[in-house]
Amino acid sequence: MSNLEIVKRSYEAFARDDLDGVLGDMHPDIEWHQAQGLPHGGLYKGLDEVRRNIFDPLDEEWWDAFSADPDEFLEAGAEVVVLGRYRGRAKASGKQLDVPFVHIWTLEGDKAIRFRQFLDTAGWVEALRA
Repeated sequence: MSNLEIVKRSYEAFARDDLDGVLGDMHPDIEWHQAQGLPHGGLYKGLDEVRRNIFDPLDEEWWDAFSADPDEFLEAGAEVVVLGRYRGRAKASGKQLDVPFVHIWTLEGDKAIRFRQFLDTAGWVEALRA
């Protein structure tokens, strides 16, 4: 599979709530750069940290509904850039989330070794604010 196909497969797995499928395309030592300015912003290393700090809180703590909808994929060798939108409804406030994102995935072999996230953090934080 190409890097582009691997990244697309990860978004497809996320859309069907298949977290094992999402994590299956990540290297065990992945570096996950979550946008600073988010409540959980910062650097996470390894699948356990990523799952515990990024994916588990999405449904458990923050969102009644949440999606990461890719609009465009740009392949650049070992990197794949994804442009899209986050959409959701916050648990505590009931506010809607609809903000653009840019994700930059770096692949090594057939696994994502690094993820970098860029988004409208103010929109995300405002949606979560009760």
